[in-house]
Amino acid sequence: MSYPADESNLGNPTGRSARWRGMVLAAGLLLTAAACGDTSDAADDATLEDQTTAAADESTSDTEAGDAVTGETEADTETGEASAETTETTEAEAATDEEPRFELVGELDLTTAEINSMIEFIETSTGREFLRPPRIEIQSIADFEAGLVPDAELQALMDENAETTARLYQALGYTADGADELATNLANLGQSTDFISGRYDPDDDTVYIPDGALTGGDFDAILVHELLHALDGQHADLAGLIERLRELATNTTSTDEAFAISAVVEGRATAVQFEWMMANNVAPSQAGIPPSFGTVPAAAINGAILPYQIGAQSIMELGGPAETWHLYDGFPESSEQMVFPARIGNDAPVEVTAPGVDGEIFSEGVNGVATLLVLGIGETLQPSPLLITEILGAADGWGGDYFILSGDDEQSCLTGKIVADTPTDLTELGDLFTDWSERETTHPATRTAVVDGEELTITSCAPFNA
Repeated sequence: MSYPADESNLGNPTGRSARWRGMVLAAGLLLTAAACGDTSDAADDATLEDQTTAAADESTSDTEAGDAVTGETEADTETGEASAETTETTEAEAATDEEPRFELVGELDLTTAEINSMIEFIETSTGREFLRPPRIEIQSIADFEAGLVPDAELQALMDENAETTARLYQALGYTADGADELATNLANLGQSTDFISGRYDPDDDTVYIPDGALTGGDFDAILVHELLHALDGQHADLAGLIERLRELATNTTSTDEAFAISAVVEGRATAVQFEWMMANNVAPSQAGIPPSFGTVPAAAINGAILPYQIGAQSIMELGGPAETWHLYDGFPESSEQMVFPARIGNDAPVEVTAPGVDGEIFSEGVNGVATLLVLGIGETLQPSPLLITEILGAADGWGGDYFILSGDDEQSCLTGKIVADTPTDLTELGDLFTDWSERETTHPATRTAVVDGEELTITSCAPFNA
């Protein structure tokens, strides 16, 4: 299914619960995960369907999360007009003779040499140089969060799809919240530094970092993540990708393509972030999951984070950031190809006919392996390695799917028809979703999983709460 992404920025989700994942289209990816179907680093800063939005950057640079994809605000414009004369340097920077390779607005507890070292690391990792000094702006948390607010066009799209998003999560038994309440909770989290701790805006070619949201190695790692987005933005049309993600948000069959775009953008940034952390002995944060994460379904957060995790693993399997520039010229055809990158270019999805449903259709389309992972993980933010192994083992045999979200005034239903590569793969998918159908959900839902011939049909229905 489709989902909107807040696409004017690439965001980076904070990733306090599992670092990771890099970024999500801030409000965008969050929203994306909500709708059945993911953006740019916008969750960078910033993921199922309409309320999901990646990342792609949705999210522009993902500092989890992400996916971000928010519109430029008045504060952005004002800071964009700031001249080099407003640039402030710390005493440590003033004390060095090293020439800065960046433009800094605000203050950082990092020396010129330390930031230059990050820039050099990124250039070495990617095999390309910055075409111009990256611009870094340090903002107050209030100003940063104001920059995560969607522009009018995106907000209108999210408002239009609020009921669809609520129906999706209600149908799965993940929430009983009505459309307005769920939309508010998703927006509050997606526009908070609890979820997004950095973003890159390709429109003004600026990295924005909130002062005080992260410290120490966590802060440095997020800066590296966002600077990678800045480098990519100087060599690839990230602004154009954000527009493409926005187009896909209104296309009922866009899910897999949107995920692939977001996973490439966020995966590259997250891979370099991890490389830098390992090279500099920076350990992942052990901070607990922020309480605010509990205000939205775990599936929304998992959907936003997935492009970072899957993307980074796949980028490294493909040879790393220096060997994956070509993906900007031709993105993988499906989320399956991002999860299993050896299949890029040789395992196109099978076209699946739509399942029969009753009631009004609110959303439909190809959801792909990424959605199977989100559904399989369910209502936890900390899935066991055994569960992940089981889901990936079954998803390895996915051949194609088609999902429909439908309903009436009484209930909502998510119905998916899935085909597999082989009869054995179909059995494995059937077993996985039989277990899924038997799980107890937070809110009552009726689920089924039935293998008939060469197809698996799964359903999940629950009462509709407006």
